Amino acid sequence: MPRQPTKNRINMHDIVEQPLSAIPDAVDAVLRRPEPLDELEVQSIFFESSYILLRAEEALSAKDGNAFCALFKIFSEGFAHSETSFEEGIRTVVQNDSLLQTMHSIFKVVVEQEALPLHSAGTVELIQVLSSLCDGAALKDKCGAVFMRGFAKVLQRAYSNAEEARRHFHVQRGTATALINLVKGSKQNKQRLASWKFVADCCAASVDVFFQLQCVELLFRVSRQNKDVFSHLGGSLPLATIEELRALPNDGTLLSRMTLLIEHLNEGRAQVLRYPLKEVVAAETTLTSSTNAYFTPNYVIVMVTAANADNITIPYRIIRSITLGRDGRVIVRLEEFPVKLELLLSRTAGMDTVTFYMAQEDIATFKQSPVRQWIVEALQARKEEQHHHLPPQAPRSPDSTAKPADKVEWATHKPLSSRATAASGAAAAAPCEASGDIDTARKKARLESATTAAVVPYTNQPPIGALLHGVDALIEQAATPNEAQAMLLQLRRLMEARKEVQRGKSLDDLSDAMQRIQSRVDETRRTAKENRAAWHQAMLEELERVEALVVGAQDKAAAGVEQLNDHLKKVKASNQAINERIACMDVELQRTLEELREEERRWTSEIHTKCMREAERLEFEVDQQLLNRSRPMALLSDYMRH
Repeated sequence: MPRQPTKNRINMHDIVEQPLSAIPDAVDAVLRRPEPLDELEVQSIFFESSYILLRAEEALSAKDGNAFCALFKIFSEGFAHSETSFEEGIRTVVQNDSLLQTMHSIFKVVVEQEALPLHSAGTVELIQVLSSLCDGAALKDKCGAVFMRGFAKVLQRAYSNAEEARRHFHVQRGTATALINLVKGSKQNKQRLASWKFVADCCAASVDVFFQLQCVELLFRVSRQNKDVFSHLGGSLPLATIEELRALPNDGTLLSRMTLLIEHLNEGRAQVLRYPLKEVVAAETTLTSSTNAYFTPNYVIVMVTAANADNITIPYRIIRSITLGRDGRVIVRLEEFPVKLELLLSRTAGMDTVTFYMAQEDIATFKQSPVRQWIVEALQARKEEQHHHLPPQAPRSPDSTAKPADKVEWATHKPLSSRATAASGAAAAAPCEASGDIDTARKKARLESATTAAVVPYTNQPPIGALLHGVDALIEQAATPNEAQAMLLQLRRLMEARKEVQRGKSLDDLSDAMQRIQSRVDETRRTAKENRAAWHQAMLEELERVEALVVGAQDKAAAGVEQLNDHLKKVKASNQAINERIACMDVELQRTLEELREEERRWTSEIHTKCMREAERLEFEVDQQLLNRSRPMALLSDYMRH
């Protein structure tokens, strides 16, 4: 079996050390790779934590919000990758207390000193990372002491401008999540703030149903330890709502009771419109059934499940078109995809839509609601931003992601449309067409902008002086002011018609150019795919050849080892024979030595016996001689004898 190619791992140090201007694109390329980060790459994120924070401080000093956002997006990816990576990140911060202090310094610069706009993407990513830290059991109390009052100030500052707060939702939700993480399972953090009235104030001022649910959950968790928290909410929430808060049960019905509380709080509010949905389908996949959609002036919130508070939030500015049908369908075609739907949606025809199924009476009410106007205004704002080359300031995290390759389609589609959805195709649905208003706004913007040459060629426009003279001549020829007004109106219509013709030609040329570009891109992709396939096949063949060589080398090595083992066995057998011979010789030597020792003892004994006898004899003779010499008569006898 051929080996799989080795993955080219990302070294986070190489990403972070790039110039600040290059970091956003580098991080985006890493996060948009087809394959996700592996555990080693995630570990390298936390290994480089100090360096990442150092570059983040550098980005703040340079007022580079994009680089700052990208650096903290790396942290967010690390914490969200898996449970193991989350624990690794918490452990890293616990072991290095200076990291938490550095994050606190950055938080103070961003939030208190307002180094970044409150609702910027960088602020969102920073709060999301801090929220992850607050969820770690080992850091919960430390984070509460360091960040809790700062989070409270963030919410108070966000809703100091209620209109601006209603246009955004990321910062508020992220901050509420961080506060919930802090008080969850921590008695110390529940007592850290003297008053939670600011939460009730934000809940009452918000139109974000999900954020309101977070506020209710936060107050409920705090009240489990301190029931007096509700006594300070007077003037912020209606008394009925406060009583419902007191009565919330700690059982399986808690979420449904919280949702009902929010619905009662929002009753009669013109900026929060609730519509029951029979079903929600995204790209032919059913997301949920029997739920509610909450339309606000800037976005719609769809509750996905009844078991938890999961939701999908769709800002109106990422909508391409919306179609209403008599069968109760609301088909929303998206220009950008919410993060939670990225895996389901695509640019394939029919796969970039989210469909709401309403009852017939609800769809009739929906058509008469201000939602249509809200969507029109959001799309007009987006068109004006594009016309003046101003990118939208909606942060990517956590609810939407841009598709840069498709931005050119915005100029070729009507922002809001209503098409017939009857099965026979004869009767059309009640129109929800708003393109006329948008076209008028677009024309005014083109007249006021110097960039009109990009849409209508300058050579096709009459000179301004000649045009003014022509207008003066028409006015002079008019008999009455009404006739002059009618002539000017007719002239204006002719000019607008001509502009529309020129615009149509320009769009046709643009479409042709896009088709040619697309064909070239497709051809390049095919060529690249063929080259990649050929290269892949060649590499597989090369790997097979290398593997064959490796197998041959392994066989030769095995044969050599076998031969060496045989030689070792022979040497071992020879050594054994030698050892046995040496043992025999040792036995023979021992026996011979014993015999020699026995012979030596025998000869020694005989010699000893002979010596003893000879000694005794000599001793006797000496004794006799001495005795004889000691007697006088014997001496005289001996003398006379001699």
